[in-house]
Amino acid sequence: MHKLSTAATSKEQLDFLPFRAWRYNPGRVDMSAVIAPPYDVISPEKQNKLYEKSPFNCVRLILNKKDASDDGKNNSYTRARDLFQDWQKKGVLMHEEEASFYVYRQTFKDPVSGVQKSRFALLGRVRLEPFEKGIIIPHEKTLRGPREDRMKLLRAVQTNFSPVFGLYKDDGYEVRSLIQDPMNSKALFEAEDDDKVIHSLWLIQDADILVKLHEILKRKRVYIADGHHRYETALEYAKLKRQETHASENVIFPYDCMYMALVSFDDPGFIVLPTHRIISELGMDNQELKRRLQEYFKVENVPLSTLKTMTATPDDSGKTFGLVLEDGAFLLTVTDREKIKARMPQGKPEIWYDLNVNVLGHFIFASLLGLPESSWEALLKFEHTVEGAVAPVQKGEAQAVFLLKPPRVEMLEKMGAVNERMPQKSTYFYPKLASGLVFYSHLD
Repeated sequence: MHKLSTAATSKEQLDFLPFRAWRYNPGRVDMSAVIAPPYDVISPEKQNKLYEKSPFNCVRLILNKKDASDDGKNNSYTRARDLFQDWQKKGVLMHEEEASFYVYRQTFKDPVSGVQKSRFALLGRVRLEPFEKGIIIPHEKTLRGPREDRMKLLRAVQTNFSPVFGLYKDDGYEVRSLIQDPMNSKALFEAEDDDKVIHSLWLIQDADILVKLHEILKRKRVYIADGHHRYETALEYAKLKRQETHASENVIFPYDCMYMALVSFDDPGFIVLPTHRIISELGMDNQELKRRLQEYFKVENVPLSTLKTMTATPDDSGKTFGLVLEDGAFLLTVTDREKIKARMPQGKPEIWYDLNVNVLGHFIFASLLGLPESSWEALLKFEHTVEGAVAPVQKGEAQAVFLLKPPRVEMLEKMGAVNERMPQKSTYFYPKLASGLVFYSHLD
């Protein structure tokens, strides 16, 4: 029988390892009532709904409600810590007896085609690596606010409650073939969320499979699809912990790893949706906005349904956009790409200019409308459905919404190859990975 080494993997290789997870005891809770989406897509209304579902819903861990009386000793982060410890003591959470990987399947309807699909992920813990090593590769920029929030939570609970979403190439379906056998056994649980997505989880504890998966994954590169803020926070947290404890570089501590879900680029259930940009105030009226755009785009007044159809097809190298204003819906088509490129930051790789989020951000927003990148965090709101994006404009709560086509998934790899990142919120991978499947505690 093979034995999985606990020694550090070569610094030039991916180190993806099983771990002894904490997870809900299915005999104590209704799993459909305790899972939740990632913290960054939970609105206040959604937060309330999840609170009402169960006193054990994991929203109380990942996004505990704030209170006016919160202070340094009693706040949303310390409440999350106390609840996590209390649920362990009460047996609501159980500790896996052995270090394990998990197979995670999501079954859902494609929101564009309506076809039922399934997407598979392998859950484990990954050794944290700085991006400059090229082992784990980002594709989006992050914002300071969410990083600070996640750092406060991580310091308080010393636990990863939600997986970072990583993508890799499963050449020859090596990983997929290994995880098929464990799925012949009974799932640990099945749960259904509010979007009718079915979440199923299987346990992998066979020593030979654990070793084989670890060895195969050493050769992989991982591209972060979702969870950049949590990954960067974990990196910074590990660095701070090492400084605070004067830890030896030759020893791997639990905080040197984090919880991750690996999904193959070739998974048949892999879907990327666009993330649209909502702007409450442009600093100019709609006529002036259209006048400026007409110098670089063909601006056509079209039915909203035309824009909805547009957003269902992949990015065409930043040539087509949708715009919705109070006075109508408009299709924007680039008339002179080189003229636009000349007004964008220079010296970038050619692939950088082919991204619609870069054309929108660095040309339309920054150059044409005078909204620099430093202002985007405060000015923009994001929404992945056309209906949700245009609603604020229709209600008079926003001046404009720019609609995008979804990026081609291969762009993540291409941007990583030239060491460039997309603007924040460039992609929306559907469906989101659930929080509440398993938890990775640094204290075990």
